[in-house]
Amino acid sequence: MINIYKDLSYRDEQTFREIEALILKIEEGNKKRVEQLQIPNWVNTAKEYLLENWNKTVGLEELAALCGVHKVTISKYFPKYVGSSLRLYQRKVRIIRAIELIRSKKYSLTEVAFLCGFADQSHFTRFFRQTVGCLPKELPIDET
Repeated sequence: MINIYKDLSYRDEQTFREIEALILKIEEGNKKRVEQLQIPNWVNTAKEYLLENWNKTVGLEELAALCGVHKVTISKYFPKYVGSSLRLYQRKVRIIRAIELIRSKKYSLTEVAFLCGFADQSHFTRFFRQTVGCLPKELPIDET
């Protein structure tokens, strides 16, 4: 960036070519960074498995074996590609399922908490509020 600033103080053809070359170099670096952030297949495999097995406690070793990567790879890179740790992602998936169960009106909140893998209703309610922004009993119910 300092080179660009220095070059801007000169107004000849050579200077503009150098500026153009510096900008292209920066853009090339940005392109490489974006390419590096492409999501590996194992991440999608892990997410799909967690969505399908939302009501089970899926361990790191089980997921690593399924995805064909080391468990350290999952614990290190899953948050980078997904935006949350493996445990937090599992809990968020469970909250999504909990919302569906609550709206179905077939289960009490205690039953929903246990079906979704929470230790008790208090734990479920606390995490629900942190995630959704309201208590489970305050959730709008579809009347359709």
